Amino acid sequence: MKYLMTIILLATVLGARAQETHYHKGLRSQSDNDRFAQDDAPNFTGGYYWARVRNVDDVAITHESREDSIARNNEFRRLCRLAYDAYDDGDYYLTAMYGDSALSKKFHTPELLYYMGLSLEKLECYKDADIAFKKALKAGYTQAAAPYANFQQHMEQLRALDKLNKKEAKRKGVKFVPLSEGKSAPEPIPVKREPSLQLITSSLQFDGLTADGTLRPGSACKLRFRLRNNGNAPTGQCDIVLGEKSGLEALNIGTIPPTVIGKRQTAAVEIPIEADKTLDADEVDFVLLIDEPNGFSLPPRHIKVKVQK
Repeated sequence: MKYLMTIILLATVLGARAQETHYHKGLRSQSDNDRFAQDDAPNFTGGYYWARVRNVDDVAITHESREDSIARNNEFRRLCRLAYDAYDDGDYYLTAMYGDSALSKKFHTPELLYYMGLSLEKLECYKDADIAFKKALKAGYTQAAAPYANFQQHMEQLRALDKLNKKEAKRKGVKFVPLSEGKSAPEPIPVKREPSLQLITSSLQFDGLTADGTLRPGSACKLRFRLRNNGNAPTGQCDIVLGEKSGLEALNIGTIPPTVIGKRQTAAVEIPIEADKTLDADEVDFVLLIDEPNGFSLPPRHIKVKVQK
């Protein structure tokens, strides 16, 4: 009986150690590792949240309070969004920095690892980029396959160049620094932050014209359009003004207050127009002016509308 109890105890200990080893080395879904995982957590382009435990000290997260767990998860998602915004801005340094900060919260998404791989390659941190790409693929992010293949081809080219440079360095008696080793730490890349306005011409339309697209005297209509800021900085207070080239007094054109458009945001604009019955013209030549105070204005746009007789 004594031997039987010893065998059972030994099996229990070995089983627990085996389970702990798997727990530390494997990737499990967030719901497996975090008792307070949020089912309604957003999915970044199909990516999944994963919890990760890297060392014995990290096991403490399984004993944290509900409030601490939710706060950690929310902070992770906030840092993810900052990393994605930085990547959209072309700021690969901040992408890597925010990504590292997000990973320190003991979660990751395959998509985050993918964008870190792309950014680290741009920063010439090749070893870290290779690790990030491999982790993204291991977590099932198949979109990383083609970029990773291009990365590997790039590394082969650098290694081939290293062989030539090594011989040349030896001949000249200078220190050889292999390009394929890359850099050990990210370096900031200056990013030009400015707005970039675009009038979406397909959205330009008059509501309230006749069936044949003419303006009837004594009627009201509206000019509708969308204005897009494709830049990585918000605009100043834009003055959006609709005028008429000939200064027809029979037209009453409404105004809108100065408008600020955030980075990569779109504003829907509508300007009311009233035509008096005294309107006497064959055609109205409207002029749309979009003035951005920091020098990012759009050129005037003429919009001609026939007048019903």
